[in-house]
Formats: sequence, C-alpha cells, structure tokens
Amino acid sequence: MYQRFKDCLLKPRNIAEYIKEPKKKTVIYTTILLIVYIIPLILISLLSNTSVTKLSSSISNDLIEAEQINYEIKDGKLVSINNDNTPQVIKAKITLSDAYLVNTLYVFDITGENYLDSLNVDKGAYLVLLFKEDAFNITTIEVTDTLKNENNTPGITVDKKVNIDKENSNFSLLTLNYSDLDIKNINFSDNKANNSINFKNEIATMVSSIYEKIKIKLLPLIILFVIILGVSSYFFSVVFIALLFKLLYRYLQVDFGTTFKTVVLCSTPYVICSVLASVTGFALLDIVGQCFMIGYATKALTTYKIKYDGGVPLPRY
Repeated sequence: MYQRFKDCLLKPRNIAEYIKEPKKKTVIYTTILLIVYIIPLILISLLSNTSVTKLSSSISNDLIEAEQINYEIKDGKLVSINNDNTPQVIKAKITLSDAYLVNTLYVFDITGENYLDSLNVDKGAYLVLLFKEDAFNITTIEVTDTLKNENNTPGITVDKKVNIDKENSNFSLLTLNYSDLDIKNINFSDNKANNSINFKNEIATMVSSIYEKIKIKLLPLIILFVIILGVSSYFFSVVFIALLFKLLYRYLQVDFGTTFKTVVLCSTPYVICSVLASVTGFALLDIVGQCFMIGYATKALTTYKIKYDGGVPLPRY
C-alpha cells in the first residue's frame, strides 16, 4: 500500500499499473485517502473557535437588524422593559458554515409557551433559540399547512392555516439556566444603539458560555457533520473531474468506471494539498491539488490505453 501511495503521489505514469487491479483494493485505498483527508478537518473543527466566532457574529447581526426588542436579561431574569410580556419572534437564518444556513427563530417569551399560539411563519423546520424567564432553550419546531373546511362542502376552496406539528417537534433539545451560564445582564433593547460593539461582545460572551457548557454533548454531532461534509466534498471533486474527462477525452474510449477509478487514484496529491491547505490556511493549495489531479489523470489514462487497452485512438470530435 505504501508503494501505491508513493506512485500515486510522485509517479503518475505508474498509476496505470493499479487501474487494472481489483476494485476491492481501490476501495481500501480510497478509504485510507478519506481518513487522511478528514482527520485534519475534524481536529481543526474541535480545536478552533472559528465556528463559535461565526455563530456569535451571525446571531448578533440578526438581533441588531431586527426591530426594537422589548426584553432584557436583568439580574439573571428575562424581563420586559415596558411591562408588556407579549412574546417577540424574530425570523432569520443562522450561518453554521459558509454554505449551510438554518431557518431560525429568536423568541423572547417569559413562559416559553405563549409564542406558539400566535406564531406566523412559513411551513418548514425551524431551530428555535428561546429566551425564557430563568433559562435559555434550544428547541426545534415543525410548521405545517393544514386545510380548514368546517362544512366539508365539495368544490369549496379551503383556507390554509399554519399549524405547529408537535409530534414531529422536539421542545427540549437543551435547557441552560442563566445562572449556569454566568449571564446576569444583557440589554437586548439596545440592539439598535449606534455603538453596537458592546452588544456584539455581550452576544459573543453568551454564545461562548453556551458552547463551553454543551461542547462535550456536541462532539459526536460535530464529528459526524465534518465527516459528511468532508466525504461529500471529496467525492464531488472526484466525480466532477471524472465527468470532465469523459467529456473532454471521450476519444480515449474509456468507460466511466475506469475513468472514475483512475481519478480516485490520481486524487492522492489533491488530498495531500487539501490537508496542507487546512493546516496552513492557504486555500490556494486546494486548487493546486485539483490541477495535479487533472494532470495526473491525463498521464495515467493515456499510459493505461497505450499499455493495456489497444493504444490511444485518434481524436474524433
């Protein structure tokens, strides 16, 4: 396996020797490449606070852009600044990563239950960040459309009504008391102040406190998310390059399975460059790796055709 790795990394013409080997060996080699590709991503995600910084920035920006908020946390209690306990709901999309947005509701509700009766949102699944009197909750709800036709009259157009699907909703993903989070005072009503730096700092402190309390519970979820993201990213690149080769080098008359297998083997320098890009933060290395993958695949497929598949035919476009 070491010799295969060395050839795939440094000697693209030798890759032709491995194209004709059983698929089982290619699967094993691909698994090793994925492990090498994903492990640095997992370590960086666990050790870096970048995600927490992005999350706190996303939350603070959502709250700043919202209309006037009539609540504040004072002495560890959520209170209304105008003695009106009517729940407030702010609709937004939290940025969990550069390409992953989540429909989110910021809810200020003393009891934590009254907002459900007057909720007015489009159907779908929502992450709910719920501020109650003594505690902060992370919950989810499923909003569905129900049809209302009281007389059951045929041919009459029914009205749509928003309905909370409680059976498919989870109302207790996480509950943390403000005292446990060391949160005593946050004035959400200052969200429109000209100087929002202090407000952003307060939100950042709150998000960091919540993350410190739940990061152990989130560990499996973070690892699973990174694995899914890493595997998807890797195979997207491989499949894209394989399809590109089928389009541009169709005169080679190589089936897609062989092309895909070749690109997987030729992805070795891409994996190494991606790891270096993750560690150093130099994103250009990822593009360099993809260029290597294209060049290696060209040499490997051409060599394979010459040695084992009847030679390279003349291009026909």
